[in-house]
Amino acid sequence: MHRRIAQAAAVVMLFAFLITGCTSQASNIGMAKDKNKEEGAADTGFSVSTVGSYDSADTAVVVALDPDSRAVTFMNMDAERQYTLYYDGTTYVKDKYGGPLTISQLQTGDVVDVNFLKGKRQIASIQLSPDAWVYDSITNYDLGGANKTANIGSATYSLPDNVVVFSDGGRAEMMDIVSQDVISVRGVDHKIYSINVEKGHGYLRLKNDQALIGGWIEVGNAVIREITEDMLLVVPEGSYQVLLTNDGVSSVKDITVERNKEVVLDVGDLEVAQDKTGRILISVTPASAKVEIDGEETDISRAVELSYGIHKVHLEAAGYDSLTKYIQVGSEYAKISFELEKEKEKEEASVSDNTLSRMPQQGDYTEETVSDNTISENTISASEGNRVYIDAPKNVEVYLDSNYLGMSPISFKKTVGSHTITLRKSGYKTKSYTIYLYNDGEDITYSFTDLEAEESSVSGNDSAAGDKNDNENQEISCRLFVTSPAGAEVYLDGMYQNISPVDFVTTAGAHEIKLCKSGYASITYPISPKGDYTYAFPELQEESVSDNSTPSEHDVDAPQEAESAGDSE
Repeated sequence: MHRRIAQAAAVVMLFAFLITGCTSQASNIGMAKDKNKEEGAADTGFSVSTVGSYDSADTAVVVALDPDSRAVTFMNMDAERQYTLYYDGTTYVKDKYGGPLTISQLQTGDVVDVNFLKGKRQIASIQLSPDAWVYDSITNYDLGGANKTANIGSATYSLPDNVVVFSDGGRAEMMDIVSQDVISVRGVDHKIYSINVEKGHGYLRLKNDQALIGGWIEVGNAVIREITEDMLLVVPEGSYQVLLTNDGVSSVKDITVERNKEVVLDVGDLEVAQDKTGRILISVTPASAKVEIDGEETDISRAVELSYGIHKVHLEAAGYDSLTKYIQVGSEYAKISFELEKEKEKEEASVSDNTLSRMPQQGDYTEETVSDNTISENTISASEGNRVYIDAPKNVEVYLDSNYLGMSPISFKKTVGSHTITLRKSGYKTKSYTIYLYNDGEDITYSFTDLEAEESSVSGNDSAAGDKNDNENQEISCRLFVTSPAGAEVYLDGMYQNISPVDFVTTAGAHEIKLCKSGYASITYPISPKGDYTYAFPELQEESVSDNSTPSEHDVDAPQEAESAGDSE
């Protein structure tokens, strides 16, 4: 009897043990339980955990992937905290729909849901977050909206200070993104988590362009603007056909722009184009709109005759938003239609509930009309009396929206809106930043990081290939500074520059600088710059004591590089 009772009890205990064992195993999945740390567990020196177990979860941005260390670095956007976890063969990797992925298919900037054991820093599973959205190849965006917002197409999103930015394979800053860049954006709800620069930018400088000053330059559909002296264009990386026109003179060149590289385009071999015109029939809604073409009011009741090239069309009508477009005339006859939008009340930018039904794509610009965003014009309002100061780095060329301002440190009038600041110095990598200026009634100062040195700062896209073979120095642009004697007329190779102190751009190699001043003997100095130089020449002698000699280069005070000259001040 007792034996039967004991056997029955043993069976019950064994059954109970099996049930509790299965329950414990199942409860370990996704619950805060680390077996090695359970009360009473012996410390064996290593950890054994059930596959898939975790005690922590997070939605974060992938900041870095290190396959050698089998590590992933994440950024938690809410806590603004960066941390690193490790994976092994038991880690589950899934796409946003739950399908299988490999770690190598993850990208920096991805928004993921990660489950992990916090104490061991071991990833149990990682999945592309189903709650995250991704917009690729974006060209129509504004990252400087009011109240820390960004506009992508017609939608508005919040843009936190700790947004993760990637460019050229590494981390970057928001200011490193310029309007010519093509970006991808990731976020959750109405908040941007990461931005990746898919396609960056390079630079285009014109050489021997005196005949084109005041004309127009078109770089594919990417850039269109008026040609100014010493300009340095920021151009999306890629291959383009460049069209330059001015008063019947035209030139077409092919270029390839590489990321962060400068292309020098020689346009000295201009071809004189025939004086062609086209008849353009323009229709406008509403019909009462006033139409101006190139600043002059125009009657559009009949076809308008316009010369080949770029023309600015401005339309205004009561109760409608004004519209400015640039049209390209390149055929004998064409029809163009414009439609003004009814005027709307202005509202402050806020985070929108809108989503993008269609993201703008590259190539949305047509041959006939080009967006105002590609035109550099002083059409934005200015803050009265306020200035922008560029303090660092010193002794570099400063460009504002591709127009040369001078050498740093420098200041300029504060103008509300977004602007591109470009810093350049021979022998260093050119760098651009986007700044957003607001009407806050205050001056603002920027101190940028030093430029990165490089062996060759100019791409070999100069069309004058023969000149390059004859003299490689002709490919290198130099900026020269004549600081003294003050008040003298300065000539470079016989061409008048300005009254000293003066700075101007030339090419590396042999040149002559001539100094002239009324009542004093003129004098000529041979120079051979190989970079940016500052020249402090001796004072001119009165004519009665001058022998009008031409000194050798060794007679001139040793020229100093711009950087060392600036440091000595």
